[in-house]
Amino acid sequence: MSKKGYSLPNFWGGYDHYDENGKKIGTSEPNWLGGFDEYNNDHKKVGYSTPNWAGGYNEYDNSGKKTGETNPNFWGGFDHLDANGKKESTSEPSLLGGYNNSDPKRHITGTSDPVSFPYQAQNGQHPQPGAVENERGGEGCYVATCVYGSYDCPQVRTLRRFRDETLKQHALGRTTVRLYYAVSPALVRFFGHKKLFQRFWRGWLDRLVKRLNEKGVKDNKYEK
Repeated sequence: MSKKGYSLPNFWGGYDHYDENGKKIGTSEPNWLGGFDEYNNDHKKVGYSTPNWAGGYNEYDNSGKKTGETNPNFWGGFDHLDANGKKESTSEPSLLGGYNNSDPKRHITGTSDPVSFPYQAQNGQHPQPGAVENERGGEGCYVATCVYGSYDCPQVRTLRRFRDETLKQHALGRTTVRLYYAVSPALVRFFGHKKLFQRFWRGWLDRLVKRLNEKGVKDNKYEK
């Protein structure tokens, strides 16, 4: 299942946004109103957001015309509304620490998986707590993405293939995968920024990836 994109914190206290291939497509920078100014890849301002009474954000285009809003909901997620206040979609917390994204009829349209970075853009809406966004059913490789800095680098592609084509093919492997997804988001969230964590896992993962490659697990482009 293919990843749609991701966002990383930048030096200015905002977020740089990337497409699924790692190409930078825009930036969100804090503004004096308490929201974010939105820029395209040429750093041309294309819109902005401001806090609203509901604890969320009102979103505007560059001319000041309201384009929508994002508000927290009862379930600990977010409701995304159009300029007239009509609900367009909902993001609700998932068991893995990310979000299930649904249309107004509660049909799931995608998921967001936690990674090592604090925020992730959701379908072009205001950034929300941390995830790599995938099409329906996607799964992230949290520790590996944290260590190698990309969900789509050769090492992580090798590990994703091993997960899907080997581990998930038998009961013990599926149990291992479920345990990994239960524990790894918290590990990355609390320790992912520490150099000791990075060094330990980089050495272990490098050796594992090398063995897998020697056994024929490929590291070329992988979509699932």
